[in-house]
Amino acid sequence: MPRFAVQKHFRDRDDFHYDLMIECGEVLLTWQSGAPPDAEKELPCLVRQLPDHRAEYLDYQGPVGSDRGWCEIHDRGTFQWVEPPDGLAEPADCDLQDILLVRLDGGRVRGTFRLKREPMTGTDYWRLARTDD
Repeated sequence: MPRFAVQKHFRDRDDFHYDLMIECGEVLLTWQSGAPPDAEKELPCLVRQLPDHRAEYLDYQGPVGSDRGWCEIHDRGTFQWVEPPDGLAEPADCDLQDILLVRLDGGRVRGTFRLKREPMTGTDYWRLARTDD
């Protein structure tokens, strides 16, 4: 079963964001957000796709290299790809489509979430929304 993690990444005590990372092959597809996916009152929200991260970050807590702060695990667990409504298949070789549906099963983050690319804001921005109750 593929895994996911949500890290809280601090630059200093009052400057932080969350990284949603989902395993795809040898890498972690990663999106940065101001709130974690379990903060339902914050969803839907705009998230920014970051470069792929190394799989070690699924379990890593501690300083981030090049003096970029530190991180701690907010949640982690397993996930499943869910067939998008327009019939798109599971992302092959981490080649992202414009809509991804994933079912996250962690300690805090549980449910089905949609990531939809926001074409008006560039290829790095996506809308994260919860799709179930």
